[in-house]
Amino acid sequence: MRQHMLLIHRAKSLGIAVEDVSGSFGKPAAILHHQGQSELIMDGVPMSWINVQGQFYCDQKDLTKTLYEKRGLPYLKSITFQTGKEAAISAFLQDGKTYVCKPVDSTNGIGVVLNVHTHSQVINYLETHRTLGGPFLLEEQASGHDLRIHVLDYKIIAACIREPAYVIGNGQSTLAELIEYRREEMKQQNPNNFLEIDAVTQTLLTEQNLQLSDSIQAGQKVKLKRIANMAQGGIATDVTDELHPDYAHWVKALCEELRTGYFGLDIMTLDHRAKPTAKSWILEVNARADWLHHTFSEKRTHDMEGIILTQLFNFS
Repeated sequence: MRQHMLLIHRAKSLGIAVEDVSGSFGKPAAILHHQGQSELIMDGVPMSWINVQGQFYCDQKDLTKTLYEKRGLPYLKSITFQTGKEAAISAFLQDGKTYVCKPVDSTNGIGVVLNVHTHSQVINYLETHRTLGGPFLLEEQASGHDLRIHVLDYKIIAACIREPAYVIGNGQSTLAELIEYRREEMKQQNPNNFLEIDAVTQTLLTEQNLQLSDSIQAGQKVKLKRIANMAQGGIATDVTDELHPDYAHWVKALCEELRTGYFGLDIMTLDHRAKPTAKSWILEVNARADWLHHTFSEKRTHDMEGIILTQLFNFS
């Protein structure tokens, strides 16, 4: 993983001894040694910052919501389902409202389907995604922007608005060529991410009356995904300096409940600059949050490797 290698490279440049233990875990892992102190790093995240309680709560989205309820934090209501025949589904669905179906423990946007309105759509979702195992969430869908807040040492370190994958026309290139340019850009940022032309993309192109062979006008924005996920080509724009200060209260409450000072907080917001009480809803908390996208976000980037190593080993 690129973020792991960036952290290891920086550690070596600072004279920190690095012991590679990836073979013991089957994933990128190392023990950093410096001035009598050691730290296990996995996928670029210090393991001393992760606790069992935080992982259990964050990995089960329905369980995390009990903490939001306890602290009076706004969130999107949901129910779990496994067979699609649960009576609670019909009771939960309301005419005129829109919902999302997704696995309880989903990552990288896998299995997330938007714009669900009926029980039959839930059944169809289950038939299509049964291989993911479940259980699944049926959750209220809110409009707005996907806001990611990265918390480190109990403080907000970085925040960005994440948009679903798109390309901008230049008046010369075809859509297929623009997508390939975006793929090359993504490869430089993180080789593990890939922009796939799947059924969702094809549907969006049909809605925009476009084909891959079309030349795209200069400045024209072409939507390629519905989910704002970095692994699927999402684009992050930094908003750290614009964030309303009340988000710090949300972070403090979650740090206390999860008993950890490290996580990623995903929020749906109508305006990240406004007081969040009536304009934002918590989507989920990620206990092992990736930080790589903050190193290549638009408008402003963050030296996440330096921040992490300074926190671990007190570098000035």
